Amino acid sequence: MKTLPGTDKARFQKLMGNANAWMPIEKLVSLCDEGRFWTENFLAGAVDSAKKTAVRRLIKTLKDRDGWPIWANVETTNEEGKTERLYKQELLFDPNDYRQVFEYHNERSTYHRKMAQGYASRCKKRFHVQLKLPFDETSDPKKPR
Repeated sequence: MKTLPGTDKARFQKLMGNANAWMPIEKLVSLCDEGRFWTENFLAGAVDSAKKTAVRRLIKTLKDRDGWPIWANVETTNEEGKTERLYKQELLFDPNDYRQVFEYHNERSTYHRKMAQGYASRCKKRFHVQLKLPFDETSDPKKPR
């Protein structure tokens, strides 16, 4: 699927204005539709993207009797040096596959922890409000959040 050119980022921001409200993705898409944001080149790849989205959503819903996902995914780098996501059924895993999935999720948890810490820091800097992180060593695990 074609991505939008960098110049479209500025167009998108201008189209969205300074709306001071949370909006569902459907509303954002509607604003793009109304503002004639989409290019023909972009729309040509939209069907392919929709199919991929449908398959990803279906994969996420498939669980075993214990409620555990039947499929897993990892990110890897292909021969061209591009990051791609690969999917595999857990039933077909070998120990190396488990290791790859474990490492991927461990890396993502580190990323999400850093993002949470960053947002907490930014909130404190802007509003002098300290957000307590459930995984923060300084948090008291006995006190409810």
